[in-house]
Amino acid sequence: MDHLQSKLTQLNQFNVPSMKKVDPQSKSNSWSKLGLILSVMVVLFLGLRWFDQNQFQYNLPYGYFHYPKDQTIPFFRMGVPEPGKIGKFGIRESTTKDKSNCHSLFLGDSQTFGSGIFWKDTFSEILNRETNCQWTNVSMPGFTLENEYAMFQEIKNQIPFEHVYLVVYGNDIYETGETPDYIHFVDKQKWYTKVLGLFLPNYTWLILKKQYFDSVQKRMEIEIQKFANTNYQTKQSTPPSNEEETGEETFPSFRTLYSISPNYFKESLDVNSVSNQNFKRWQRVLLRLFSDLQTNHKKFTMIYIPLDVEFDPKRFVVYQKIGFAMDREWLVGDSEFFLALRTFSESNQVQLIDMRKIFRNQNQLLQKEDIHFNEKANRLIADAIKQSM
Repeated sequence: MDHLQSKLTQLNQFNVPSMKKVDPQSKSNSWSKLGLILSVMVVLFLGLRWFDQNQFQYNLPYGYFHYPKDQTIPFFRMGVPEPGKIGKFGIRESTTKDKSNCHSLFLGDSQTFGSGIFWKDTFSEILNRETNCQWTNVSMPGFTLENEYAMFQEIKNQIPFEHVYLVVYGNDIYETGETPDYIHFVDKQKWYTKVLGLFLPNYTWLILKKQYFDSVQKRMEIEIQKFANTNYQTKQSTPPSNEEETGEETFPSFRTLYSISPNYFKESLDVNSVSNQNFKRWQRVLLRLFSDLQTNHKKFTMIYIPLDVEFDPKRFVVYQKIGFAMDREWLVGDSEFFLALRTFSESNQVQLIDMRKIFRNQNQLLQKEDIHFNEKANRLIADAIKQSM
């Protein structure tokens, strides 16, 4: 017996684990804590999203880009160069008058700038010659409404004006959105920027867009510098006459656009059913501009310049053949975008000049195989503005 007792004592010296009872209350507390943490995270996420969407008070600068200031650089009309003087704001200088009865600004993109035609043939310069007003063309190729408003804020206290004409081109909503170039820029951003975008998408959007426009400025300066020392003829020669499109052109630039954005026209014009988020962002900028003008007692007019699919049947067929998603109602009726513009115009007593009515009764308004308007279209725009004054 003594020997057996000794063996049992030795076995008890080993650290043999014993079965423990699980406390149901402790397990329940752990799940409650986890549930509470998840609930707080969900409430925080939804709260930030709601604030970001409904209490949009960030008032951040939109940013813009411009040409190198105080330089003369060449612009081209069908290969024929024309020197353009760039002023202190980084935009091409308009003709100035010693005396004028009124002063007006044009805010716009490449269509307002007059890409592809000589400066004298742009509607802003036609008006400078044919009216008693001073017309300052505050526009740049590639501008969005964000850029236009940012540029306006830069110059509004430095030049005289009483009236602002906002030129709205049919692709403004598309350009406000996630274009392929902008997506490429965002893809290169740090991971934490993308995480911030999940909680505060509009705030992050403003930050990224400002940085994107800054990057465009850097690229522009590099590209223009390549031609800084290039010799070009100073005497303007007559460019080849416009040739009417036959419908058999290859349109390589349009096919390239289709390859990267087959929904280009619907994203531009179907602002309620397709691109509602981009339209809301664009509308916020419009409201900020309108509020700024009201506060400073300035007149405001909008000019709608349509996409070619809103007035040109030949181009419409070309785009259909390429494969773009289309809607024939655009040619004869009102797109969702124009209806929204008209609603804004009527509810705020803002004059709206609709160039579709005039363009639909005309032919050959575009530069060949290009989206930009020719001299004839610019003359029609200038005449419409004169009639509205």
